[in-house]
Amino acid sequence: MSEGFFCPNPPLRISYILHTTTVDTIVYRSAAGLTPARENYLRALYQLSRSGGGVRLTDLAHAQGVRLPTARHAVDCLRDAGLVLQESYGRITLTENGRGVARRLFDRFELTRRFLVEVLGVSESAAEREACNMEHHLDEDTLNRIATFVTHVTNYGGDGSLRDCLLSVRPGLAES
Repeated sequence: MSEGFFCPNPPLRISYILHTTTVDTIVYRSAAGLTPARENYLRALYQLSRSGGGVRLTDLAHAQGVRLPTARHAVDCLRDAGLVLQESYGRITLTENGRGVARRLFDRFELTRRFLVEVLGVSESAAEREACNMEHHLDEDTLNRIATFVTHVTNYGGDGSLRDCLLSVRPGLAES
């Protein structure tokens, strides 16, 4: 295995929110062995491949805002780590393991982006940029608390003030 990729860390538990109003718990295998840049490529491959089929290298390079040789090197590194497959000049596909890791990375990104947009009122473009930076550096407990907070704030049905809403989330955070 290449330096800078998966290390055999024990699974961590995180909570995340994705297109629902409930908090779901998943097992997150630490992607700490991947650099933030490689995590971004893996997440981009996941997003681009959701419409079905493989991803062209040119589409990946365009999505990441890089030149083809840079994207090629990233794909080679992900392939060496067993996360993607690509035949010579063919489309890039995620392995089963790669798809699982990429999905979890996507969920972390979406949780962070959603917190920035729905709770803090950050613009979509700024949230995309900021979530991309933040997602790599938040630990399990912080993600659990953000998930609890976002769920509570977006589903708060009380007639009270924002202060009441924020105070009522405290017990839920203690349980995270």
